[in-house]
Formats: sequence, C-alpha cells, structure tokens
Amino acid sequence: MNKKRYDPRGFTLIELLVVIAIISLLVSILLPVLGKAREQTKQVICRNNLRNIWTGVIHYSLNNRDRAPFMEDININDPDADPFDHEVKTTVGNVLKEFVPQGSWVCPSAITGFPANAADNQWKMTYWFRSAGAVNEGIPYNRKPKNPANPLSALVSNYVNFDGRPLSTVSGRRHTPSNRRAPNRDNIGPWTFSFPIIADLILGDEAAGKPRYPHFGTVDRRTDLKAARPIFEDNAGTGQLPARMELHANGDKDINIFLTRSPYRHQEGY
Repeated sequence: MNKKRYDPRGFTLIELLVVIAIISLLVSILLPVLGKAREQTKQVICRNNLRNIWTGVIHYSLNNRDRAPFMEDININDPDADPFDHEVKTTVGNVLKEFVPQGSWVCPSAITGFPANAADNQWKMTYWFRSAGAVNEGIPYNRKPKNPANPLSALVSNYVNFDGRPLSTVSGRRHTPSNRRAPNRDNIGPWTFSFPIIADLILGDEAAGKPRYPHFGTVDRRTDLKAARPIFEDNAGTGQLPARMELHANGDKDINIFLTRSPYRHQEGY
C-alpha cells in the first residue's frame, strides 16, 4: 500500500510576492474609500451637533419669552478659560447646558477648542458663536439704541446674535457695500451673504490666506452667497479640500448648514 508523500515545499518566493502585491493593491484601493467614509461620518456628526445646538437655542427661547439667549464669550481674551465654568453664568456652556447635550459641543474633526489647555479626555467647545461680547462687557439687546437708522441698533445690527434679542431678529445676513472682485469699485452697488451664526473653530490666519480647517471633503455649493458666490467658490474647486461646517439661520424659520471654505485666497501649502 503506497502512502502519499508530504510535500514540505509550501509557497515559493514568487508566489509569496504575488500575494503581497495583491494585498498591497487592495489596501491602496480600500484605504482612501474608508478614509472618505470616515470623514463623511464625521461631517454627519458635526451637522447633527450644529442642529442640536441650534435646537437648544430655540428651546431656550421658548422658555424665555421668545428671546435668544444672552451669552458672553469668556475666551475672547483668554483661550484657556473654561466656557463651561459654573461660576460664570453667562457663558455658552452654562446658558445652554439644560438644552444642549454635552457631546454636541465637540466636532469629531476639531483641530482647536476651548479651553485650549484641556487634556484630550476633557470636554471642550469646538464651535464658534456670535455672542454678546467679552464677559461683563456685553451689551444686552434692551440696552442698545432702538433707532433703525442707527447701524448699532439691535434691530439692524447682525454682528451680535446672542444678546437676548427676539429670536425672530436673529440672522446671519449682513449687507456689505463693496466687492473686491469688481473692476470698478465706484459702480458696484451692495452685495450680501450670510455670516454663520455657529461654525467650526479654525486655526491659522484667514486674512493672511493661512487658515486651517477641521473637515476634508467635497465643498458644498452655497445657496446664500448671491453676488459674493464667486469670491467663496474661487477657492473651493472640486475634490477633497479642507473646509468647516457653518450653520446659517434666520430666526427659527430658515436653517442651512454648509461645508464651506474661506473667502480669502489660500497661500500655497494651506
């Protein structure tokens, strides 16, 4: 009776190299896809965060005579200050703590946040607000001049949103009387676009063309830019580009969240 001989040969070097090459090829194909899916998931979480925060603002107003919250920015002069410090009653973390889940304050792609000296396992605020000003320096809505012709009037000024004004007057829309793309600055007329009410914090210097954004992905075509659209979209292009999430709202009626870039032209490498 003949017994089968055991062949100890195994893989040859060529066969092993072929297998390694196939695995490497599959990894090179799958990694970008997985990375894109991971970033899309982060963007969805960030969008939900912004919606949760804005929903908290609306719920606050329902409990407070239809007024937007009065919030002061404790980090305007001190990036290491804690925006959730229970001793400072007008900070965003305290004013909205009953209305916004704790996890909604942090974007999963965040590259900066307050307090700046917090450890990785400590919670931060990684979103930016148009709040009423530095602590103890903010001017509530009812202390501003009420003359609609006055640009500082709370009724027409859109630079401060969270100053206790009626929710119906909260808007990111701002009128700008100049357009740096226009060939003749004397005959351009006004153009408008919406400033975000809540947005991802960014690092770097936007005005110098050196901003760093938390998100990567295809940048949305924004619908609120009107004549300013080319300025923003000059830097957008197509493909995988850094951007930040911005929430734009006019009262509680019109809410949009955009993934957008800065209107400033980026320097090379940014």
